[in-house]
Amino acid sequence: MSRAVGAGSYRAVLVLPFALRTFVPAIGGRLAYGLFPLATLFTIQQATDSYTTAGLAAAGFGITAITLPAKARLAERYSQRVVLPPQALACAAALTGATVVSEPVALIVLIALAGLAAPPLGPAMRANWRRLTTGTSLKPRAYGLDSVVEETLYLIGPLIAGLLVAVGPARWALVLTAALLLAGTLGMAASPPARHREPTTGSEPTTGSEPATGGTPAARGKLFDPGPLRSPGLRRLLAAILAVGAGTSVAYTCLAVSAQDHGKPGAAGLLEASLAVGSVAGGLLWARRDHGRRHSRQLAMLVGVLAAGLTVASAAPGLVTLGFVLCATGTALAPVYVVAYLAADDLAGEGSATEAGTWVNVATNAGSAAGAALAGIIAESLGAGPGFLAGGALLAVTAATVALTARQPAPAASR
Repeated sequence: MSRAVGAGSYRAVLVLPFALRTFVPAIGGRLAYGLFPLATLFTIQQATDSYTTAGLAAAGFGITAITLPAKARLAERYSQRVVLPPQALACAAALTGATVVSEPVALIVLIALAGLAAPPLGPAMRANWRRLTTGTSLKPRAYGLDSVVEETLYLIGPLIAGLLVAVGPARWALVLTAALLLAGTLGMAASPPARHREPTTGSEPTTGSEPATGGTPAARGKLFDPGPLRSPGLRRLLAAILAVGAGTSVAYTCLAVSAQDHGKPGAAGLLEASLAVGSVAGGLLWARRDHGRRHSRQLAMLVGVLAAGLTVASAAPGLVTLGFVLCATGTALAPVYVVAYLAADDLAGEGSATEAGTWVNVATNAGSAAGAALAGIIAESLGAGPGFLAGGALLAVTAATVALTARQPAPAASR
């Protein structure tokens, strides 16, 4: 049963030693990722007069997300202080270079290089939260706060980028993106928690609700070892998150189609904001209660809420109603990822927790790409309503599957 925690729960997280010193610069660095999509899109479009080139560059950056686990493993092995600053410097240099060239191929290559070098600030900050909350019961609240702030940054970032694009050349927004990324990364890497290195020898990691099978400590020291993916429980979790990414991507595509169909394409931004506002509110409320460690049951319930919301959205008669439905649906979105990161921690074990968290990001990105393609096909041929319904059906099947597997006994750890 969930238990309410004190009104000062978020303050309790922020007053932990070195919490603000680590979190504030991390917020600045992660804001860069909120600015990046629009800043890159319009910088490249203005330089080449081609949205196709801009789209190819964005795709190149997105594909590089597959390198996140390897970068996270490096940061855990050698410390964030050693690994993250060079990554941020290389990424910032590539982004800055993209502001002074106009050759399409060069721009695509530079943005892809930026993606390869982009420091995994979200996973790194969650690793720091684990260290900062060691010996306390504050980790779920810290993850909740982190998720809410991240959601807010992805709401604020496009607004800042849009403002800069409106008042000057788009390259200003990309330069700001590079500056925020570099300054934020350097600030976080200078904090004491960033000195931590995971040992490559020692005892096996402790387990959560299911035995972790992240491999031996020596194996975790190898850059290309499967690591936490050895855990069947983690693989099931990633499959569920892949479906969540696809379902929510369907929602984002279909809300834009709905706005277009009603003759008000500009309303798409407001509809997207309503989903984000609901997500922020849901994350704040979720993390203020102690929900225990039955992560599979929690995930099934939250994905079920998303499924119900998209099903109702498919029958919304107008944009105002759709906005309210999306806001209510969004209350389950941030909590889904809070639960997913906590579950990944438990399933991977302490030595591989950061890397496991990055696989949650990879699964989300892969699902989002598949969902966007699915929604485009359905919405173009049948309309936004059937698209929302398809997303809801996918999430309903996912929720049912997670609920059923939650009742099964945990398998023995493989060696």
